[in-house]
Amino acid sequence: MAALATTAAMGAATLAFATGSDRASAQIDPASRAIEYLQTQQSGVNGSIPEGSSTDAVSEQYAIGAAAAGYDPKALRHGSGPSVMTYLTGQAASACTTAGGCGLLIEAVVAANLNPSSFGGVNLITKLKAMYSAGVYGDGEAFTESLAIQGLVAAGQTVPTAAVHHLVAAQDSDGGWDFLLIKDDPNGSTNFDTSDTNSTAMVLMALNAAGTQTRNASAVAWLHTQQDGDGGFPSQAGAGTDPDSTALVLQALLAAGQNPEASSWAPGGHTALAELIATQDAGGGFTFPGNSGPDAFTTAQVPPALSRAPYPLDCGPAVCYKTGAKLSGVRLSAVAPRRIAAGAVRAGARD
Repeated sequence: MAALATTAAMGAATLAFATGSDRASAQIDPASRAIEYLQTQQSGVNGSIPEGSSTDAVSEQYAIGAAAAGYDPKALRHGSGPSVMTYLTGQAASACTTAGGCGLLIEAVVAANLNPSSFGGVNLITKLKAMYSAGVYGDGEAFTESLAIQGLVAAGQTVPTAAVHHLVAAQDSDGGWDFLLIKDDPNGSTNFDTSDTNSTAMVLMALNAAGTQTRNASAVAWLHTQQDGDGGFPSQAGAGTDPDSTALVLQALLAAGQNPEASSWAPGGHTALAELIATQDAGGGFTFPGNSGPDAFTTAQVPPALSRAPYPLDCGPAVCYKTGAKLSGVRLSAVAPRRIAAGAVRAGARD
């Protein structure tokens, strides 16, 4: 993808690390290994994943990814330091100043089975709704609008019909969506505002979460044209496969009811999931092409895809994880996050 945290910022993960012999090295599934890597990057001072201006977004993705992988985000901490949710509690007001940032924070809070109406002394839902006008959340760009809608659905709120229509109307003629949500942007050749896999994946997840499936076929058909021979996906055609784009598209395919492990999604026998797993570092992290090694910014975006969980998660005790579940503790076996039923009453929006 460009990366989820990067794009959200433009428009806008740990677990008590066990000491001694029962460290998380016993956890060998790819999602657990990614969370283990992220835990090594977590601050023992404030509980965050320090990533400069993207610290809040990466920390939120860390919490969401851990829940998807079967661990309690409230137990995410490095050594005896504070949990990632403790950090996010202290950031509630500042992290919810943009619609995209607020939507992503709500997703993390709900994944941790906490109350977004009262988190860190802030009603995140009220703040997010105040950023809405005539179908547009905040700046109305692809990630902003999608994260806002995903946050509302995660919190059990009704999604305004006009907000869904805003996304639907911006679909490009080729079936994808672009960053600026301008249908067939006439300036696309010069401002790079042409369909990209990241925007398309985020919009597709938002639409399906809100109960609109009418754009699935055309969007999926376009995504098919973007898949590389290694099974992965680039941000845009010709850019080369990267783990974040591959992860987002994998999540979107799941949200749209596709089987990304079917032969139709396996050029040369290579699936998107297999590509992700094959590119995971020995320490559990993921490296963005061109970088010298793995980093938290890139890695935090991958665990939900490894766990086959689209946005938003619908998690809680006995659904995704047991309360207090740590890397060294007991995970729920063979339990995937429940996907919010398309067309649920609380979504309240259709094309």
